Amino acid sequence: MNKDVILTELQIDEIKKAADKERRNFGIIEAPIAGDLFMLIEQEGIAICQYPFPTSKKSHTDANITRFETGSDQMIFIGLNTAIYYDEQLFALAHELYHYITKTGKAYETDMDEEDKRTEKMADRFAAELLLPSETLNHMVMAQFKTSCLKKVTNLRLLRFIARLQSEWWLPYRALVLRLNEEKYITDEQVDTLFKIDDRDKESIYGKIFYSIAPDSYTKLNTITLRTDVSNWVLETFIMNFEDGSLTEDEFVKLLDLFGKKPDNFGFDLTVDDSDLYELNELFEGGDADES
Repeated sequence: MNKDVILTELQIDEIKKAADKERRNFGIIEAPIAGDLFMLIEQEGIAICQYPFPTSKKSHTDANITRFETGSDQMIFIGLNTAIYYDEQLFALAHELYHYITKTGKAYETDMDEEDKRTEKMADRFAAELLLPSETLNHMVMAQFKTSCLKKVTNLRLLRFIARLQSEWWLPYRALVLRLNEEKYITDEQVDTLFKIDDRDKESIYGKIFYSIAPDSYTKLNTITLRTDVSNWVLETFIMNFEDGSLTEDEFVKLLDLFGKKPDNFGFDLTVDDSDLYELNELFEGGDADES
């Protein structure tokens, strides 16, 4: 839990309003967004590039946002690391959506050496609010516990409640624990205790509870997809730009290769020197990165 940065009440209120506005733009008010987030972000005109970025113990990229020019057009890409768990991918997408709608982060302030910690905290809070609105969470807490003070609730009962939340709203376990703390339902001490549980371990107490409540959701959210793909409309844009002469053969082949595609997938007979292909790491280098 990052205690170095504390958001003001005004900042939190603005984040909640922004998340509510985005949900209304999506046409989803009270229902879970869950896996529909991919489709909803693409409807915003943002391309999603899925790629298993390399990770290390020191740092890893969850997602980043960048602008990419092709011909006279500009595209906004979110590069999504598919080497992380599926529920983390959803949270990372929601995080980057905050940077997009607020025009914050290194993708929009290119002279930044590193991300501003306060802005990153705001993006995380937005992601949590977008995926599970505070008003909805309050209704669920009150319906389950008949009180907003969960200080005396046993850990087992809290874990069952969190598992039901996760099975429906698809946030990561730790994000849900923080949601309960952010909205002042549980204490910092309870957070520390709940964080000691390895939620990814199927044999942990939480793993057993979650799997017993919703085995399909447990499996889905705890999967590392390792997918390489890009939004279909981006591929069509590349193809049309090639067909109208805006892209050379080499450029076209290289762009397709970035996303695990080849010209003959679309009926074109083209080749290029493999040593001259782009790397996705280079494509998104310098973009806004969510690192942990």
